[in-house]
Amino acid sequence: MKSHDAFSGKFAAITGGSSGMGKAIAMQLAQRGSSVTIMARNEERLALAKHEIEPLLVGKAFVETLKVDATDEAQVKTAFTDMVSRHGVPDFLFNCVGAAEPGYIQDFTISQYEKAMKQDYFAYVIPAMQLLPRFIEKKAGYIVNIASIAGFLGLIGYGTYTPAKFAVVGFSEVLRHELKPRGINVSVVCPPDTDTPGFHEENKTKPEECKILSQRGKLIQPAQVAAKILEGVEKKRFLILPGDARFIFTMKRLFPGLVYKTIDDDLKKALKQLGK
Repeated sequence: MKSHDAFSGKFAAITGGSSGMGKAIAMQLAQRGSSVTIMARNEERLALAKHEIEPLLVGKAFVETLKVDATDEAQVKTAFTDMVSRHGVPDFLFNCVGAAEPGYIQDFTISQYEKAMKQDYFAYVIPAMQLLPRFIEKKAGYIVNIASIAGFLGLIGYGTYTPAKFAVVGFSEVLRHELKPRGINVSVVCPPDTDTPGFHEENKTKPEECKILSQRGKLIQPAQVAAKILEGVEKKRFLILPGDARFIFTMKRLFPGLVYKTIDDDLKKALKQLGK
C-alpha cells in the first residue's frame, strides 16, 4: 500500500460488486486499505467475492456483502440505511451494475428497451439518489458511474444498451456540474470490451457482424480497468477512458466524420464476409 494513499482508511459502497469490474475495484480498494460493502442480487456470487477479497484487506478494513437489486428503490433504501447506520456514510459510491443484451434493432421490443433503461440507467440513478442527501449534508463524497464506449458511440447490435449508457454519461455530467460546488466529486468511466462474465454472456446473442467488429479492439481485463479507474478517481478526473477508449473518444470528438466512415466501412466488410 502506498503511503498517504487516497483510499487508505476510506469506505466504499460498490453496486454490482460480486463479479467483473465491480469485484476488481473492490479487490484493489481492499489492497489499498479501504473497507468495502459489495452489493449484488446473487448471494452465492457475493459470498465467493467476499472470500476472494478478505485476504487482501489491510489493517482494520472490512468487507461485507448486501443482497440488493439496484433497480429496486425500496431495496436500495433499506440496504443503504442499514449500511449507513452501522458504518457511517461511505466516502465512495461505485455504480458497476448492468448488462448488455445485443440483437438486431428491428427485433427489440419496447419491453426490452424498458428493461435496458432499468438495469443500465435507473440502477445508477437509484443508488446515487439514496446517498446524495447524505453526501450533501456531509459536504463530501464521490460518485463513480461505470458506463461504456457505448456511452458515446453507437454500433450495430446495441440498440437498447447504448441509449441507456448515453443516459448514464448525461446523468454524470449533470451530477458533476451541480455537485462540484458542494464538495462532491463525480467520475464516469467508459471502458472498451472487458473480459467479464457479462461480456461472455452478451456474446450469446450478439449479431455476427457485431462479433466481427469487436475483433478490431483488444479485450481488456477487469483488473486493468479497475486500476485505471482508481488512478482517475485519485486525480479526480471526470471522464475516465481505459484502454483504447481514449483514442476512440478523441477521434470521435475531433473527427466524427472519419469515425463514422470507418465504422461504416468495417460493417460493409463484415457483411461481405458473412455473405450478406
